[in-house]
Amino acid sequence: MPTTPRTDGDAHTRRSSSIRFRISEEAIERFSALTGDRSSLHVSEAFARRSAYRRPVAHGMLPLGYLAALSSFRVEGRRCVPVAVTGRFVSPVYAGDLLALTVEPRAVEGKHGEIAFDYRVEQLESGRTTTLGTIAVALAPRLRPQQKRERGTTRGPMLLETAEPSSIFIEQLEVGRRDAIEFKITEDSVEEFIDMLALGMQEEAFDRLALQQQFEIPALLAVLAFSTSVGVSLPGAFATFLEFSADILRAPRLGDVYRLLGEVTHRSMATKIVKKKLAAECAGQEDDLLLRGKVTTLVSKPSARMPTLQELGKSAVDLGLKHKVVLVTGASRGIGETTAKLFALAGARVIVNYHRGAEDAGRIVGEITAAGGEAIAVAADITSSDDVKLLFQRGIEQYGTVDVLVNNAARDYRPIPFLQLSWEEVQRDLDVIAKGAFLCCRYAIPLMLNQGQGKVINISSIATDNPPPDQVKYVMAKSALVGLTRSLSVEFAARNIQVNLVVPNFVETDFVAHIAEGYRKKIARDTPMQRHASAVEVAQAVLFLASSLSPFITGQKIMVTGGGAPYL
Repeated sequence: MPTTPRTDGDAHTRRSSSIRFRISEEAIERFSALTGDRSSLHVSEAFARRSAYRRPVAHGMLPLGYLAALSSFRVEGRRCVPVAVTGRFVSPVYAGDLLALTVEPRAVEGKHGEIAFDYRVEQLESGRTTTLGTIAVALAPRLRPQQKRERGTTRGPMLLETAEPSSIFIEQLEVGRRDAIEFKITEDSVEEFIDMLALGMQEEAFDRLALQQQFEIPALLAVLAFSTSVGVSLPGAFATFLEFSADILRAPRLGDVYRLLGEVTHRSMATKIVKKKLAAECAGQEDDLLLRGKVTTLVSKPSARMPTLQELGKSAVDLGLKHKVVLVTGASRGIGETTAKLFALAGARVIVNYHRGAEDAGRIVGEITAAGGEAIAVAADITSSDDVKLLFQRGIEQYGTVDVLVNNAARDYRPIPFLQLSWEEVQRDLDVIAKGAFLCCRYAIPLMLNQGQGKVINISSIATDNPPPDQVKYVMAKSALVGLTRSLSVEFAARNIQVNLVVPNFVETDFVAHIAEGYRKKIARDTPMQRHASAVEVAQAVLFLASSLSPFITGQKIMVTGGGAPYL
């Protein structure tokens, strides 16, 4: 039978402590390898780009591993054994973030007399809180120092069988649905965990021996398996981990196989929230319970699928765009992707600009060329003048000029209340939307002047006239784009260059996939046509303004709003 930890407190354990560490890409990869949580949100650039976060996010449980390194859990001659842990993930953590983890003793002890703490994880550059929670520990005799041994070759993965993340929709997550994963904690697992922690801390501030002797690491590793249960098993790829609680009944035995059993206890179709209870038992011994707990997750909808070239071809017409050279910024997804394909169907030669979406841009170009069209993908950060210069040079080398410029690129549509908004966040949106369009126009318009004609179409939003809550940064940037459009349309109208806006309302793409379903439905109900715009309908408006059908239209807005305000 395992030794029951003693809970007699020590004044040393009732004090605050804090550490700083940096999350690296290598730490994220090691956490994935150790726990088996290879959830697409953490390890797939292409998947994460289509999420609300726009790039891979560190596992929420990863920073909690650093609890083991806090000095509050260094008790002379004793070992701290975690018996209860909770966590609430407030905001995301990214590779490169510098974090601070702080624990404060609680006024009330744990429910069985354990020594209890509140903890907080903060992102130091921004000051935002990323995680809040509690941890309770009991005291046990310190472990004897172990002799050095050769490390295994497998780096100590806990998951018995490597598994790809499930892709389970919320409609499939009925109450009572069950899942299970099997894991094993070995000495190599503990060593790999310590190596992972060492990546983020100064080596001189990291005492490996004290960590192993004074904190029951296997018990914490068992809780980290919750991450795998959520991100890989159920719900899987579409899950965002929100919060958890765990009661650790005993420390796991090294080398034993444990089954982490889950069961859905709550599902809300309105909020997309799923709750699951968990219990870990020694495999084959149902009465040998290791821990039990609960998790809460948000289950997102999969990214909207853009129509194929063949699907677009059914409605394509000749708009006088054959052999025209069209540059579309932000063309690796959503409206930009669909616009690029529709131009190709009209016979144009397309420059597909992207920033991080190389895989998607290559797929789009491949689709166009396979259908007999002409297109190239060119990477460029349009906030950089040097990048924009190289973007146009590449287009000119390939096609000789640029006839049509579509300024579509945008950063994100993540809501931030004004009182939590920094100028840096505003500046980032201004740089992508307004500065990016300005730089592209600076290179495109001289080409158009030389050839005696040209078209510039900027993608705006009804948010400039009907601002939604918590979108100051987006509204400011799109409003600047409106001003640029109006000014350029007047300045170059007599030189046969038309500059116009396409102004959609809510469009079903991954750009807004994180918006709550209830709010999305309300927007549709408030639209006279009782639905949202599609990417195809926005792209058709762009093609109209770029085509030979609109030679006398400049400085105007094409409203793709289904009859909704603002009205002409």
